[in-house]
Amino acid sequence: MKMTKIFFVMMISFVFIFCAVDYCPAQVDEGKEGGEQVYRLDKVIVRDHPLKDESMVVTPDVTVINVEKFQKAGNVHNIQDVLSEILGVSVLRSNITPSPSETVYIRGMDQSRIQIFLDGKPMRLMGRRGYYKVDWTTMPLDNVETIEVVRGSHSLLYPFSMGGAINIITKKGKKTDEVKPDISITTEFGSYGAESYSASLLGGLFNTIGYSFSGARRSGDGYLRNNYYDTGNFNARISLYLPTDGILSFGWDHVENTTGYAVINDPSRSDYDPDYPIVLAENVDTFTHDNEGKSYFGGDSYWKKTTNEYNILFEQPLGLGELRAQVYKHKSVRDRLSYLSTGIQKQEFDINEYNMGYNLEYLDFELITNHAFSIGGEYRTQGDKNDKDFYEIFSGFFQDVWSITSPLTLTWGTRYYEFQSDAYKAGFPGWGIFNSLSDSEQKAYEYRRKENEWCPKARLDYEVDPNLTLYATVSREMRTP
Repeated sequence: MKMTKIFFVMMISFVFIFCAVDYCPAQVDEGKEGGEQVYRLDKVIVRDHPLKDESMVVTPDVTVINVEKFQKAGNVHNIQDVLSEILGVSVLRSNITPSPSETVYIRGMDQSRIQIFLDGKPMRLMGRRGYYKVDWTTMPLDNVETIEVVRGSHSLLYPFSMGGAINIITKKGKKTDEVKPDISITTEFGSYGAESYSASLLGGLFNTIGYSFSGARRSGDGYLRNNYYDTGNFNARISLYLPTDGILSFGWDHVENTTGYAVINDPSRSDYDPDYPIVLAENVDTFTHDNEGKSYFGGDSYWKKTTNEYNILFEQPLGLGELRAQVYKHKSVRDRLSYLSTGIQKQEFDINEYNMGYNLEYLDFELITNHAFSIGGEYRTQGDKNDKDFYEIFSGFFQDVWSITSPLTLTWGTRYYEFQSDAYKAGFPGWGIFNSLSDSEQKAYEYRRKENEWCPKARLDYEVDPNLTLYATVSREMRTP
């Protein structure tokens, strides 16, 4: 897109015109007693959040969780187990098996109004088909370092975050000259035939290369009839620590998952199985069963998905702030099989999704005293192998964090969106008639839909004391059509 190129050229020019040559990722004030140093941590979510040895840090802006040190009653197998313990976040589950249709709410807003990111890469609304807003089975916990949760729509750093945002940050190795890596192997067994095997390898070489590899296989029979699962994943990250204090990371996530649909188990039907709980047709919530709705016994009834995620992330302290650039790609294939009450099997094979995108940001640079500025933009496409840019999305943002006084802070800015998608004109005759038309007649109904919007936001924080902050916020946000 022409606008995209112009935006990035202007932004890069802005960076090099105003940046100083010295690297200063954080301000440092020399303490007067004992040489103690006091660091001012800007209100920008970054990868190396100062969790230290704490399992959770809660601020008015964000909740950050150290997954390795996080503990709760019971076992922690997936990201939803962690999210369910955060104030203001609710997880709705339909069963105990891994499910792509589990819904996460932030302050009552579901996944159609919040955004999920993996290392800053958007994970919601992949491809162009299917109801799944976020497929949680493609984001296993084995390779997760921290989870950041932003409540509310005030942040300009994440696009389309009407109700908030969740950023899942993966392990990327460590900078060390020790050859011996950290190795972890875990085996677990549970009820309903649950089995889990996982292993991880974390280390570095010559203070120059960091690596993180993890793999897992989990399976079980589930609680309800036919609700079995069998999922495997492999996650790899390799990081290069540059002489300029920057980090260049390469990532690959591969996930294969097969989950049987919980089928109707009605005592009034001839196919009733007393070994499983009773599930009546009127008890099934189609919201949690996606397009299949009510599934019945009769043979193979499952969904199967293979996903590959590729990611390159560059982070570099530069002048007065930090430069972040990213390129990513998502490819997946899904099969669906289920039975109707009539015994007819619904079949959908090779449903593919294809996404690619890139973003560029310059974060937290202070051109004016007490003002921390951030600018950035992203461009991405969503579709399938036959129409890879079914959706095109561009957005750019500007943000200023103004420390007015010691307890009073104003965060303000705006984000611009441009959205394009394939669509059909008014008077569309329906698919039956449309498919019978010639190519030229079909083309007459097709057009490229375009929308754009400016979304300003502002938030005022007043810190009464370290344990109490009052704030007021007003914002405008666009929801992806």
